[in-house]
Amino acid sequence: MPKIKLKQAVADCLAKGFPGLSQTEREQLQELGLILHFGPDELVAQEGSFCSGVYLVCQGLVAIGKYAPTTHDKRVLRFLAPGEWYGLEPFFLEREPVNIQFIRTIVESSLLFFQTSQFHSFLSHHPQALWDLCRWLSREVAMLEFKLTREATESSDRNFALFLLALANKYGEPLSGDAVRLELPFTRQTMAELLGVSLETLMRLLRRFRERGLIHTHRHHVEITSRERLKEVARASEFYLTIIEETL
Repeated sequence: MPKIKLKQAVADCLAKGFPGLSQTEREQLQELGLILHFGPDELVAQEGSFCSGVYLVCQGLVAIGKYAPTTHDKRVLRFLAPGEWYGLEPFFLEREPVNIQFIRTIVESSLLFFQTSQFHSFLSHHPQALWDLCRWLSREVAMLEFKLTREATESSDRNFALFLLALANKYGEPLSGDAVRLELPFTRQTMAELLGVSLETLMRLLRRFRERGLIHTHRHHVEITSRERLKEVARASEFYLTIIEETL
């Protein structure tokens, strides 16, 4: 990424991460950060590894997740987009400094890294920044509870419809009528992990939705033929969709 664009991306993600700080305060914080660049599908931090600080996504898209304790199967919990944090849990718990999730890039990405002691010192002198982080963490708790409840109680068809609509809201390109083109920056395997189903189950869902005329699938994108028809399957209001969108 060109230096000018990267500088703007860093400024934008800090403004999103700390809306309560002044521009001068955000510039002071930026001086403490280290910009890290990663290619697609690179591991940024491993679950269970030493946690030396926190990360703020500046550009690109990353996934966070966990491994099953016995089978070591990988489960993607959600995506993090620019302005979103990784590593705040061990930072605030102040127990054993261990990453409790893995973080891996989906596409080429840049992250701003803050070393623990420096970040702690900055927050101690800027209480408004703590309020901003508290709001972000509170949202994360609410979204996690919402997602767990949805996955435990809804049918696979409705969950998949909600998932596609949320992707359409966040990443979709409008076509004629109410059709939407989805350029997917991740593999079908990652999609299955995010849904919490096997790859075979995902392929059955895709086939079933194709047969019903709800979607057309291509190698690198999915076309939703009608958002309204998909919403009928999902039985979701726009407010519901915006909540689901935050769990991706």
